[in-house]
Amino acid sequence: MKKIRVLGHAMVTVSVLLEVEDDKELNEQELYAQARRSFGGFIAYAGNGGVDQLIGVEGEDETISADEMPVFDDYQEE
Repeated sequence: MKKIRVLGHAMVTVSVLLEVEDDKELNEQELYAQARRSFGGFIAYAGNGGVDQLIGVEGEDETISADEMPVFDDYQEE
């Protein structure tokens, strides 16, 4: 019996907690730029029998959550 892996994608939301001095005002572009610089990146954790089944974010003040169910749109034979 052959195995076929079906691939999909889903939108996720990532948050970064920034510390900004009380007297400093940042516009939207500056906030996004600071968030990009501060974001530690994604990390794959071992679990559920493999190393590709849990994802997280690197930084302690960062979060990740799925916004929707996956859309399956590709496949490959194993």
